[in-house]
Amino acid sequence: MGRYTGETVESAVASASKELGVMTDQLTVKVIQQPRHGFLGIGRREAIVEIKVKKAPKKNVKKTTKNKTTREQPKEKRQGKRQGKRQTKPRHNSASDQEVDPAEMKRRHEQNVKRVEKASQELAAYLKDVFAKLGIPVNPVVSDVRAHEVSIDLQSEQSGKIIGHHGRRINAMEQLSNAFMNYHGAEKAMVILDTANYRQRREESLHQLAERSVMEVVSTGQAVFLDPMPARERKQLHQELQDNTHVKTYSHGREPYRSIVIAPKN
Repeated sequence: MGRYTGETVESAVASASKELGVMTDQLTVKVIQQPRHGFLGIGRREAIVEIKVKKAPKKNVKKTTKNKTTREQPKEKRQGKRQGKRQTKPRHNSASDQEVDPAEMKRRHEQNVKRVEKASQELAAYLKDVFAKLGIPVNPVVSDVRAHEVSIDLQSEQSGKIIGHHGRRINAMEQLSNAFMNYHGAEKAMVILDTANYRQRREESLHQLAERSVMEVVSTGQAVFLDPMPARERKQLHQELQDNTHVKTYSHGREPYRSIVIAPKN
């Protein structure tokens, strides 16, 4: 089993068929991501499919085993020995298949890390140029790179301008950064932008906001509608209040205006 990409689902399947040396009708295809053209080159993404070769040969082995068993039923002792041998072979084959898959997954993981590292350096240069055009001198430093996560510290003496009103500018830049990474082949790589330790301070603010909102809901019996916020911040609030016996939380609206509602539980 492996993943393949292409401008369309059909081209991704064709690429898999060529690499594996089998016809497309011998493949089981699962679409992981539909392609998207994007806008002005930003947000474009390729199709991703998960491919698995159908196991037709193994079915033939099972049929052969059944036929031999039927013919040799009178010879119970020989039948037992031969069945033991025949059972050993399929187990050996399945073990071999399991040995190949982790190696392939490791190879793809390492390739993805390299793509993320390369794309993150290109993103740092891109962000520096974007902020320069906004009149904000910034030195983007890639502080942490993982297979599906990149942290970039935007070092600047004008961190307030980078953050913007209620974090709107840095959050918008974060969305743009995620689109940039996807466009440059870093599959599902989430970008976290930070400056002057804003993200940690924001987590503390959200914790206090959650406490105040719960008190308001309990005292008034009415739901509280919070301002729109990124998915990461909504997730934090959901997790903080999921065990609260007095209130419940749910998301409301559509991106980028999706927000949290804190309501009485009963």
